[in-house]
Amino acid sequence: MREPLMPDLPALADLPGTVATTAARAALVREAGGPATLADVTLDAPGDGEVLVRVHASGVCPTDLFGMAGGAGDRFPAIFGHEGAGVVESVGPGVGSLRPGDHVVLSFDACGRCPTCVDGHPAYCDDFADLNYRARSRARADGAAATTGWMAQSSWATHALARASNAVRIDDDVPWAVAAPLGCGILTGAGTVLRVLAPGPDDTLLVVGAGTTGLAGVMAARHRGAGRVVVSDPDPDRRALALELGASDAFAPEDVPARRLAATHVLDTVGRQETIDLALAALAPRGVCATVALHAGANRVTVSQTQVLWGRTLTGVIEGDAVVARDVPLLVALWRAGRLPVERLVRGYPFDRVGSAIDDLRAGRTIKPVLLMDDDAATSSAPVAPAVPVTLVDLLRDGRVPAADLPALWRSLPPVRTRELRGLWHGFGVSTEHRTQRLLTRTGWYGKLFRADDDVSPLVCETPDGTLVADAHLARGGATLRTVEHDGVVTASMVYDGQPVIDHFTRLSDDAVLGVMTGRDAADDGALYYFVLERAADRQVAVGDD
Repeated sequence: MREPLMPDLPALADLPGTVATTAARAALVREAGGPATLADVTLDAPGDGEVLVRVHASGVCPTDLFGMAGGAGDRFPAIFGHEGAGVVESVGPGVGSLRPGDHVVLSFDACGRCPTCVDGHPAYCDDFADLNYRARSRARADGAAATTGWMAQSSWATHALARASNAVRIDDDVPWAVAAPLGCGILTGAGTVLRVLAPGPDDTLLVVGAGTTGLAGVMAARHRGAGRVVVSDPDPDRRALALELGASDAFAPEDVPARRLAATHVLDTVGRQETIDLALAALAPRGVCATVALHAGANRVTVSQTQVLWGRTLTGVIEGDAVVARDVPLLVALWRAGRLPVERLVRGYPFDRVGSAIDDLRAGRTIKPVLLMDDDAATSSAPVAPAVPVTLVDLLRDGRVPAADLPALWRSLPPVRTRELRGLWHGFGVSTEHRTQRLLTRTGWYGKLFRADDDVSPLVCETPDGTLVADAHLARGGATLRTVEHDGVVTASMVYDGQPVIDHFTRLSDDAVLGVMTGRDAADDGALYYFVLERAADRQVAVGDD
């Protein structure tokens, strides 16, 4: 029998050296349908596996409005908020992964031990509802209990209790207003596109709804190089923003040419009968629609069984099917590389204007309101000008992608087919401090030549007079192209004939791939070697001496 997933917390008196309570300011909702108003509260000290976080920013999400309306039962008075970001102030017993001073993003919690969690899908944890929705009274307001634990955090407060398992450490350079929505809205939209739908260059993605989740999906699809991204939204300003963020087309719902789209994928962020109808009408045979919205009750919809018969799939997705410890750092990496400009969606609100933030979300005046708990977290609410487009290849060439971000970026890109690598490719190293880079620089490495899947010159070097030579001696023979899985991506990989080394490739563009070298002794101080190959004009390549 499994151990209890939420063991009884020890009494505060049993925790030597802990402070019994922490004074905080919270947005308290006193009754279902009531407003959120600021109140002084006290929070319990962190218990087993818990952390106390000083919250600097917290997003306002439709899921919070769902809870405020009573959609999660009678839990009032209550503190909501589930897109928190802040600094760890103290940790409870048994916490070894975090320490005071760490910057963290708060997201959903999962047990980590049930079959679904072990299989890598914690958003469908057996105990998801208990861990994220069950009312807990870990705070008091005016001497009476106040409900906390909303999505395992209740972060509409200057301080929040979370578990170490749903607090993800991030680097200190991420602005609080950007960090906060990574925990849910951005995670859901980008995660569903990157992890569930995974559209590629030959695909068409329809995004229904241009809110935070939908626009995060647009940005993620653009990052993956989806062939066409179509957005449906009634708001012309949101449609215009969708086009700026990477959509190919944007329509009002009544103008979507559904039956002509032949969409391979649909991201439905609305979850109503009319959007499910639109999704199924737009899907090509064998297409997949992921619906992600949350509504109270059963939220019944009907589907055409005839449409579904054509191999179409309608699937529900929670929190982007994410693993937060893996995917929040990925979102940070994408933001840092300019691929996920979250700031384009955000408007900051001082904490004492929580009511305005909620009203503006309800009315659609703001895409992603973010509550800013102090002056340090303040950000301009003015629109952010579009950034000058910079390709990921240029960022990699200029060394503007931190080495720690490279594994996540590689994993987020679409796979490559072996036949797409035919011809001569010119390379440059991204991991410039890696010992492999020093070796390749000394040998005059130019790139690789893929004549056929079973005929590859893995190391083409350039002599001082400009001659290209396939150095079979250095490579210890030739190589072959195969399809291999690395870090969850099944993609084209180059296997050396004479040494235990495999290079794996993901797509940067039609004419560029990001490679990673793996195999025995491939790591240098724990880090793998990353490089870029760009398609080159045909040139004569001589065969060197073995």
